[in-house]
Amino acid sequence: MRSMVFLAVFLFGSVAASFAEGDSKTDANIGMHLYRSYCLVCHGTDGKGNGPLAIKRKISPVNLTENKYQVKSIEELVKVIGFYGRKDGSAMPLWKDAIPESNLRHLAAFIKRFKRSNLQLRGDERKGREIFKSACVSCHDQHGTGKGILAELIGIKMVDFTDKSMKKISDEQLIQVIHDGKGDFMPPWDGTLNDGEIIDVGAYVRSLGR
Repeated sequence: MRSMVFLAVFLFGSVAASFAEGDSKTDANIGMHLYRSYCLVCHGTDGKGNGPLAIKRKISPVNLTENKYQVKSIEELVKVIGFYGRKDGSAMPLWKDAIPESNLRHLAAFIKRFKRSNLQLRGDERKGREIFKSACVSCHDQHGTGKGILAELIGIKMVDFTDKSMKKISDEQLIQVIHDGKGDFMPPWDGTLNDGEIIDVGAYVRSLGR
């Protein structure tokens, strides 16, 4: 267990130094980057405890989307994340010994976003736009209308992301299509993009339908 705490200190060192330790405000955007870098590996993209390390190690991290966590205050979540009053045998690192409480608060603010299940709150549209420009425009075009040059050349009708029908597609469905692909021409982006980047692209796609 001591080795896990040491690893936590090492991993968070550079991130903790980049934010003001005395800031008592919460910033969910800072929390998002902290979560993606260090929590996603166990708790998963959606906070449900299905991260790649959890699967590999056959452990079951808590589901952060459950109501018992979502109804907690920032202060209560800080205690959960920091793991105050820990129990022996748990695989949860002692984060309170690794990062300042201000960053625990940022993480708590981001975790409370899970209850809204809104990609535009969870993802970074600016990063998603850059990925979209480099990977998606040949089929979907730069405006997301589905009239990219490749789509035109091979005579394939692509989804128009600006159409109001996109509202019928849930965030989970959108992420799954980006992750796993669909049909004959939409490739799976898992492996080319990481989980965070897939969420960013999803957030940008949602912005096209405003």
